[in-house]
Amino acid sequence: MVREQALRIASAVVRAHDFADRVTILNLAGDVETAKLGRTAGAEVIEHDGPTDAPSIAKTLISTSEESERTVIISLDSEWKLSDMARTVGLSRQGHDVFIAFKHRTMNPGIAEHRPDTPIDSDTYTYEDAVIQFAYCSMTGLKAVSEQSTISSPAELDGSIDLRIVELDLPAGPPRRESLASASRFAQFFYWMLESKHPLILFGVPGVVFFWVGFEMATELINFQGPHDSVSIGVALAAFAATLVGVFSLTTSLILYVLGKQVNRMPNRASLK
Repeated sequence: MVREQALRIASAVVRAHDFADRVTILNLAGDVETAKLGRTAGAEVIEHDGPTDAPSIAKTLISTSEESERTVIISLDSEWKLSDMARTVGLSRQGHDVFIAFKHRTMNPGIAEHRPDTPIDSDTYTYEDAVIQFAYCSMTGLKAVSEQSTISSPAELDGSIDLRIVELDLPAGPPRRESLASASRFAQFFYWMLESKHPLILFGVPGVVFFWVGFEMATELINFQGPHDSVSIGVALAAFAATLVGVFSLTTSLILYVLGKQVNRMPNRASLK
């Protein structure tokens, strides 16, 4: 089942031919380019402009296709990858009459808003509540599903039908970034430092000043010829502290500068993948 998948349809059909005797495209959006590329790749194209629930799809396949021992139905979209083909076909060999993998309920606004806690095997979970990701049916199972209505439940199939219904997990996505509004003040300051792109100025210049002041104080103390009393010891400690702060500021500016460069390069690396 495809909807505006011209960029992927040819490779999907070629890959499907490695596992199937016949490949059929249910063109849901009437996309001419998708249909053309699918036929060129060796697939039969069926224009389907009706509902996409399991009974409606089963009716279309029964009425337009020859009888097959097994039928694998795949929703070719962003949640299903071409690399999943072997696994999907492998599940079809488990021997069930009907195997349907529904997308996670949050993918269907109706059930996500009104019945978020409805279990997948509940009698109230109907076909109209679910969006198919992939399915497998024997000819007996396909006919049984085609005889049901949209508001029917998979649990209402005849007891002689070997049935398995699963609900897929949500697809893994990039980690959610913490909002600056909820981040600590230190995190906000650190993020601002990285985004400012001028850590060498903000920390480097004060570091140079402190280091120079500490160095000059230490030089004057060494050149001082008089007796060393408590005042000279205080000056020595101040010189040491100023020098230490200067070195710390310079080191911090270099670290922040390097981190800022790495942060700027991360989106580019993600886009290359």
